[in-house]
Amino acid sequence: MLGLTPAPQGAAATKPNVYGAPLTGALLASLGMGAFGLLALMPNHFDGVSLLRTLMALALACGGLFGIMLGYVSVSTRIEVGPEGVRVTTPGWRACPYPPVREYRLHWDEVKSVHHRTEIYRIGPLPLRLSLDAYAIETTRGPILLGGYYLSDLEPVLIELAHRADRPWREHDEVEAGLLHTLRHGAPPWPAIGQRRTG
Repeated sequence: MLGLTPAPQGAAATKPNVYGAPLTGALLASLGMGAFGLLALMPNHFDGVSLLRTLMALALACGGLFGIMLGYVSVSTRIEVGPEGVRVTTPGWRACPYPPVREYRLHWDEVKSVHHRTEIYRIGPLPLRLSLDAYAIETTRGPILLGGYYLSDLEPVLIELAHRADRPWREHDEVEAGLLHTLRHGAPPWPAIGQRRTG
């Protein structure tokens, strides 16, 4: 799991609790780039095309992409829970993180509720299903969507956010969608939440 770093900024109660994992993100991104570096070197060590070489190349490419994606989201995501409100810095969410990174500064009275559901994605005609946790912070300016792996132990942080705002935590039924369709058009809508995004 990604390393969550709760870092209270001083002992005073007026200081926010800051949650993020920038060092872990930098390490994951470096490992991902290293995997692509190994992939680039493979033609120098393997002659011809073989099943083993193809499988190794696919493993390195998938591992490299996954490492870079997790590194990007870990470096980019930061949640500050303060006495007067919350600041959320995060990329967007369409079954995976996507740029640009946005920053939201909210007073507690702007938070309406916090939602959780499981999103299950079909991968083309394959019998595989990808299951991901997803969250939505419902605000007076629209929802803020987050993926479950944006931070390690993200759910306890959002439960704390709901508690500090004195707003409800809502669980939803799981939803299923096509992965490619979601990447193009966005995740399935959340019931009872206005879909106008905060900007």
